[in-house]
Amino acid sequence: MARRALSVLAIAALLACGAFADEDANSVLKLTEDNYDDAISDGKVYFIKYFAPWCGHCKRLAPTWAELAETYKNHDSIQIAHVDCTTDRDVCSDAEIKGYPTLKVMHDGEEVKAYRGARELDALKKFIEETANEVLTETTE
Repeated sequence: MARRALSVLAIAALLACGAFADEDANSVLKLTEDNYDDAISDGKVYFIKYFAPWCGHCKRLAPTWAELAETYKNHDSIQIAHVDCTTDRDVCSDAEIKGYPTLKVMHDGEEVKAYRGARELDALKKFIEETANEVLTETTE
């Protein structure tokens, strides 16, 4: 009985620290080799996290990334997504991913800008809104 209680506590601790958050983030669009090229060419501005499930920085970012995705889940022109570089290596290789997590904005099949700022929700929101505004303004001119 005590062993089972410890197992339940261990699983709860892993969930609390975000160990499984990337896989369970419902609003984060999962991009794979099957849908990546079509998605990033559909006219929306994609803010993509390229990650590895074992990466500590990725695990810490996962809850914030999920919250960011929830913020933009019904947005007409912004999509928050991620690519698991352990299962979709070709996508990450083509995107020239060298470390995890790497955050990039993609639009019309091209990289627009890499993100190198703070990993806090407000900073991420400001970045994607400003970048999307720049990209979409250029597109309509």
